[in-house]
Amino acid sequence: MIQYQEFPPSAPLLPYVECLWFLNSHSNFFKKRELIIPGGRIEMIFNLGSPAVWIDSKDPSGGRSFTGSYILGPRNRPFFVEQNGFIQMFGVRFRHGGLSPFIPLPMSILINEVVPTDQVLGNEIDELTSRICEGDPDASSINLIQFFLEKRIRNEMDTRQALRLISWVKESESLPLNAVSEKTGVHYKKLERIFSQYTGYNPKNFTRVIRFYRALQQMKAKPFSLTGIGLKFGYYDQPHFIRDFKAFTGTSPSQFSIENPTIANLLLQSKHV
Repeated sequence: MIQYQEFPPSAPLLPYVECLWFLNSHSNFFKKRELIIPGGRIEMIFNLGSPAVWIDSKDPSGGRSFTGSYILGPRNRPFFVEQNGFIQMFGVRFRHGGLSPFIPLPMSILINEVVPTDQVLGNEIDELTSRICEGDPDASSINLIQFFLEKRIRNEMDTRQALRLISWVKESESLPLNAVSEKTGVHYKKLERIFSQYTGYNPKNFTRVIRFYRALQQMKAKPFSLTGIGLKFGYYDQPHFIRDFKAFTGTSPSQFSIENPTIANLLLQSKHV
C-alpha cells in the first residue's frame, strides 16, 4: 500500500513552497529503480525509513545512499532512486526559485546534485532533522519544518523581483528568449544570471524542462497523439518532442507507458506540480 499526502504550506511560505508531502509505504510497491523526472523544482527530504540510494542517469552504475535529511537539487536529466524495506519520508517541494530566499548560495551549485541539508542550510538543520527522524510522523513534524523555514526567509526586493520574473517566464515558456528579453526589458545576460542564481538553470534549459513536464502531464492526463501534444506545447515537430522525451526520461514514450513508473506518476498527478 502506498500512502502519499500533500499539504499546503503556511501563509508566510506560500510564495516559496508548493507543498509539503508525506510518503509511507514499502519498497515492494515500487520498482527496484524508480525514475525521477526533472521538473525544475528543488526538494528538501527527511528520510525516516530505509536508506535511499540516488542514482544519476549519467552514471547509472554509481549511486549515493542517504538517510536523515538531504536536498534534491534541480535536474536537467533523469535520476533514479532505490530503497529496500520500509519507506517513510517527509518532504518540502519548493516553487521554481523558491529555495533561494532561505540560503545565500546560488542554486547553480545544486544542479544535478543530491546533498545533505547541512551543506546547504548549515548545522542548525541538524537539530530539526533529529527531531523529525527520531519522532513519530504526524502534523507536528510538518509544523516543525515550517517554523524552521519561516525563521529563515530573506524577503529582499531583489528576490521578490527575481521570483516574479521566473514565474512570468514559466507561464510564457513557448516564447523565444529574445522575445522574453524584449517584453521584460531584461537583457539576456542578466536573465542568465538571475536564472542561474535562483533556479540553477539557464533560461533556455529552464523553459525546456518546464515545457516538457507540462507536455508529459497532458500525455498522462488525457490521451493525445504525440504530434498533438508537440503542437500544443510549442514543439516544432514530433521528433523534437521525442528527443526531449528521451533526454528527460531516458526512454521512449511507448516504453515509458509500458514501464509506468510509480513515483513519476504520483508527481505527474499532483495538483501542486
